[in-house]
Amino acid sequence: MQAISQKPKTWLTHVDAYASAHAYLILALMVSLTFLAGTFVLQSQPPELHLGETMSWWGIATNLKRGYGYSLCNQYYFPFCDEFHSATAMREPAPVLLFTGVAMLTKESLFAAGIIELLLLVGIMVALFFMTREWTNSALAGLLAAFAWAIYPRSMSLISQVSGDLLAGLGVTIGILFVLRARRTDQVRDWLLAGAGLGVAAMSRSAMLMVAVTVVAGLVIEGWKMKRGWMNRIKPALLVAAMVASILTPWLVRTDLTFGKPFIGSSLVGYNIYRHNYALGTNDYLHNVGNDEGWAAIQALIARRTDLHGNENEAQMDVVYRQEGLKIIAANPVHYVLLSGYRFFMLWFDWRVSEAFGYQMGFTEYALALLQAILILLALVGLWKNLRLTWSLWASLIMVTLAYMAVDSRMLYTGPIMPLVMSLGALGAIRLAAKFGQ
Repeated sequence: MQAISQKPKTWLTHVDAYASAHAYLILALMVSLTFLAGTFVLQSQPPELHLGETMSWWGIATNLKRGYGYSLCNQYYFPFCDEFHSATAMREPAPVLLFTGVAMLTKESLFAAGIIELLLLVGIMVALFFMTREWTNSALAGLLAAFAWAIYPRSMSLISQVSGDLLAGLGVTIGILFVLRARRTDQVRDWLLAGAGLGVAAMSRSAMLMVAVTVVAGLVIEGWKMKRGWMNRIKPALLVAAMVASILTPWLVRTDLTFGKPFIGSSLVGYNIYRHNYALGTNDYLHNVGNDEGWAAIQALIARRTDLHGNENEAQMDVVYRQEGLKIIAANPVHYVLLSGYRFFMLWFDWRVSEAFGYQMGFTEYALALLQAILILLALVGLWKNLRLTWSLWASLIMVTLAYMAVDSRMLYTGPIMPLVMSLGALGAIRLAAKFGQ
């Protein structure tokens, strides 16, 4: 693994030496302060049903706890559901099962769920330290990455709501940590732990399946170039893929039995394909589709589709949404390509996304966009001459970005993959400090 090479005897040398000697003490102090700050955030803004996506995640969890099964009727997405036909797959199972356990143990305390979110945030922070140290061989880089995650505004805001983002982020970070470690040790245990982390991530946010696919494909390519037996070449990819598949399979079976169609992730994919591409046939298509506009588009679709019987379940509506959305995309390929490119800026900088929700970009939005730009630039500096070593990080970032650009983009969706950006950016910051801080 790459260390900070040929370090001059400067203040940075002393800081690096101190960080190496006291890494665990510093990390423990950072964890304590982060937990203290998170507790203050929870006290000042406790989780509520109307915050973020809490209503849907917590609603399914409490229904499961009360014996109603994996169910929730949200007519905003699926207009024909009712209390008797409310089986759902709109939210991935890993966070739902976690929060169901919280609801059972705490008499459905939302504040307790917020504490769990805080623990997940701290877990990402610790895993990010070890992941970054693994490929940089630098405790200082690991501590910088962990610190960046702790103070990142978007991460702390996630603990006041119940969602799958932080569990997905923890799964991605642990998964990539063990991918990096297993490439060094080639231990079966490490490959299986890598697959477990990536599987949990995919079952927390569907788009994170792209990370698992990227890792498996990368391991196949990497193994193929090695001079050893064919079984040893594909063993890492097989172990990771088998673990991911074992985690996905129960959900596939459950959704197939419930809906007559297996869902790899969420049943909202078709809905998002239609909602966020329905305007491609107009001149005003370069924008994020907000809630009100999306609701109007879905109502217009239902009114137009006179073949609908009014009792379609989520799987059947998913087919309708996909058919209509893909038909619009096929009829407007140039607009779709341009919109997909524009979504890059919506994903990483939240560019003009606020307008879809009724307000203009202000100081906060511009400041967050600037912060994102700085983090991305630092990541590029850290990536320089580390392409082969860090392919599991940067290739995952690219593939997840492309997945969101194809359907729907908001900065909110980058939460689970921001630890990868911060890991690369930590080395970038050290390199710049070494270059300009002598």
